[in-house]
Amino acid sequence: MKKIILTITLLTALIFTACKENSKQDEAITTTEEAMQNNDDIVKTVSTDKDGKTLELVFNNTENTTTLNFNGETITLEAQKAASGIWYKNENFELRGKGNNLELKKNGEVVFYHTDDIVTSSLKNKDGKTLDVTFNNTEGTAKVYLNDGEQIDLKAEKVASGIWYKNETYELRGKGNNLELKKDGNVVFEHTDDIVMSSVKDKVGQTLNMTFNNTEGTVKVYLNGGEQIDLEAQRAASGIWYKNETYELRGKGEHLELTKDGETVFKN
Repeated sequence: MKKIILTITLLTALIFTACKENSKQDEAITTTEEAMQNNDDIVKTVSTDKDGKTLELVFNNTENTTTLNFNGETITLEAQKAASGIWYKNENFELRGKGNNLELKKNGEVVFYHTDDIVTSSLKNKDGKTLDVTFNNTEGTAKVYLNDGEQIDLKAEKVASGIWYKNETYELRGKGNNLELKKDGNVVFEHTDDIVMSSVKDKVGQTLNMTFNNTEGTVKVYLNGGEQIDLEAQRAASGIWYKNETYELRGKGEHLELTKDGETVFKN
């Protein structure tokens, strides 16, 4: 009888131990699977087009897939070999892009398109230094190259007027083409347009106010305090010559003539 009881006790202990070991193994497998999932290289981003449509993207770089949320629809695409940028597709959808520029097609038709608002500027100051700037107005960033040197990445700051970009070392401020770049508080580049203002009056009392930008080769003209007339410089044998489709300004010294559609509207 004692042998039977002892045998039952041993069997119970063995079964309990085996269950505990199986439970531990199951936990270990589950933990490993979760760890593998958590180790996936996941990148999330949201893009908005000019019409206000949003495209939510979740890139799984481990599995080479992307999951899109567009117009309430969840779409899974697989990565394709692309010469540059990204390329994902399935039977109906195709996503291509480079940087922040994205295009989503459905059955060959574009249903979403986003491109960053990029503005480039190149300036040279009186000392011969050059400053090349690429503004990304969508991201609020600027890439700056001083004298074709290393790339300086700056972020936009709130400013009452003009521009203001900075990082821990550099600061870029300006308005129009007037720019100043500082490094650790010291000015390393400064550019100011060559502006000349002039005001003349003809014999009948008309006034002509002009703001010449000799850097850009433009002039803003105001006849009798009226609307702004924007003219661009032309090559002249002597004197000055500016024009647009309607107006033409010519002159030499203090003598100026403004014509509109070929007819003189001001002459001093």
